[in-house]
Amino acid sequence: MDKKFVVILSILLFSISSHAEDMDSPEMLQSLQEDMQEYSRIATRTKQNVDYMPYIISAWNSDELSQLGISTLREALSLVPGVDLSIGTVGTTTPIFRGSNPFAMGQSKLIIDGVVVNDKMTGTYSQFLDMPIEIIQRIEVVRGPGSLLSYVNGYAGSIHVITKANRDDGMSVENEVFAELGSHQYKTGGFVVSHEQEEFSISSDLFYKSHDQKLPVTLDRYGNSGDSQQWLDNYSLGVNAEYNNFTVKSRLSDRESGASYGQSFSLSEDESDYVDIKNNYIEFGYSVDISKDIIIDLSFGYTELIRHLQNKVIPDGGSIGPPPPTVLADGRYFLADIHEETFHERIELQVDAIDSHHINLGVHAYQSDMAKREGRTSIDDMQTFDTFEIIKDTPRNMYSLYADDLIDLTEQTSIQLGVKYDHYSDVESQFSPRIALVHRYDNENIYKFMYSHSYREPSWREQYLNRQTFFSSTLDINPELVDAYEAGYIRKIDIESHVKINAYYLSNKDQIHAQNITRTFQNSGDNDLYGIEIEYKNVFQNNDQFYFNYSYVEGGNVDDKLANSSEDMFKAYYLHNINDALTISAIAKFVDEKDRIETDLRDNVDSYALFDLSVNYQYQPADIDVNLSIKNLFDKTYYLPSPENTYPDDFEREARSVLFSLRKGF
Repeated sequence: MDKKFVVILSILLFSISSHAEDMDSPEMLQSLQEDMQEYSRIATRTKQNVDYMPYIISAWNSDELSQLGISTLREALSLVPGVDLSIGTVGTTTPIFRGSNPFAMGQSKLIIDGVVVNDKMTGTYSQFLDMPIEIIQRIEVVRGPGSLLSYVNGYAGSIHVITKANRDDGMSVENEVFAELGSHQYKTGGFVVSHEQEEFSISSDLFYKSHDQKLPVTLDRYGNSGDSQQWLDNYSLGVNAEYNNFTVKSRLSDRESGASYGQSFSLSEDESDYVDIKNNYIEFGYSVDISKDIIIDLSFGYTELIRHLQNKVIPDGGSIGPPPPTVLADGRYFLADIHEETFHERIELQVDAIDSHHINLGVHAYQSDMAKREGRTSIDDMQTFDTFEIIKDTPRNMYSLYADDLIDLTEQTSIQLGVKYDHYSDVESQFSPRIALVHRYDNENIYKFMYSHSYREPSWREQYLNRQTFFSSTLDINPELVDAYEAGYIRKIDIESHVKINAYYLSNKDQIHAQNITRTFQNSGDNDLYGIEIEYKNVFQNNDQFYFNYSYVEGGNVDDKLANSSEDMFKAYYLHNINDALTISAIAKFVDEKDRIETDLRDNVDSYALFDLSVNYQYQPADIDVNLSIKNLFDKTYYLPSPENTYPDDFEREARSVLFSLRKGF
């Protein structure tokens, strides 16, 4: 049981004892009953005790991550068992779950405060991975198909981020400010604030982050060397409001960065090249209690993504076309102006009126289109342009019907039965069943068995590209499909310590990638993946913490080869409390070597081990936290894989860096 609920229960028991003489009052009994129902709803809604949920879940809270020196969502995800990172066009970072299709960007879903933020153009959410831990309350990562929301289907996994400004555990939002300074002119600043007045509350978070990092490139496919521009200029503002049963959730964000490794995987000669992604959303919600056991949730919202790109994709003197090639004296620029819009609606009925059943029934729909899809190329240093539409004018509309029933068969055994039907205007409709069994043998031993079928719809880039620049698409492409079989065992040592072991088998069909001679996105066959994941956490009597996980995956993800993925990964940390105020922690990560696709004859990507060290000081009387972290302590040179026929060498990653952070509550 979470500590905050222990506190709530203690307060409630004290209240009962203090008013024992009033217990015969119907009003008093009704009030206590309503309080207990509310606390039960909070526990269900926040899913604090993830060990009993019918999924394979890793959960992290911000206090723990901050003490470890973890500064961003991206860093936090690097601690999750079975999760690795890949690099795509213009440096797009994509988390890879269990080695599943490392060349696709939408295999997992990112959900921020209940809003899915993956775009439709590429399927990615990389623009949110720099979100600072200081504005995050909790991160829950589901490994495997499905998500903690009945209407969201994650193919390989889903990431649920609950921000401090929208915390859902019944506790008040705490006001705070924070700042960070570090290597490469790294700067971050922001705040979380809230205000409550009777039945109205409003809360907000804001951050601004920038740095001027560059990473060395030995050689690109045109024979050029230099630095890839990784500089960043990023801000985000979230605003949430609640009045009675009405809610508003919104976020404005703008992430501008250097062109990194290029739109066409070549090093740009123009250091001013950039990628600018504005991602904004607003969602209105209304929840009404039909009775104490029946709730209706309504929501509708709007999301827009505006992407501007400027990139010199061919250097001066570069050539294009079949022999004899055309030489471009001034190279070629590529510019993109894309405006994506999505409207979404949902109605959900939550029913607890039937004994031992928790039922969700719902309808979810969205309508997505491109308000602008302009591409331009120039071969005279942007004096004149050839303008064209990047993708075809094909909107995507979807509606979904879903039902989910969590049944308590006995006090020890629960079963989840779920089904989801998704109808698309432009892609084959999908039927996704799920069944899961959770058995609590006793308070210390929990067993889980799960089967689920899921899919990933093709992104617009994979299906509707209008002209081949670097990639081309396939109009009649099919969704990726997966049948997942999972089993898990949890040994609870005490309230905060545990051992978790799970095994999985994934049968993937119609995998989508462009690892072929024409660089065409297409369905490229079926493959199977299987593996195990082990987590161990021990919180000692002095509140020292030791955490360790190991993940192993075998099988194939591209033509029966495990390409661009590690078979073995180890991740661990130790957090030592020197006294009540001062802690020191170390993080260690080992990522095994990565194989290539069949036609890529380069040596495997080398394995690597990284170590981080952090010192954290808490001055509780003034609610101040100070942290000093050294990332990549031993300055290890390590790489993430580059695609075939792009960069001869792989992508060199960050060297040693230092980060100082300060947080003040008020």
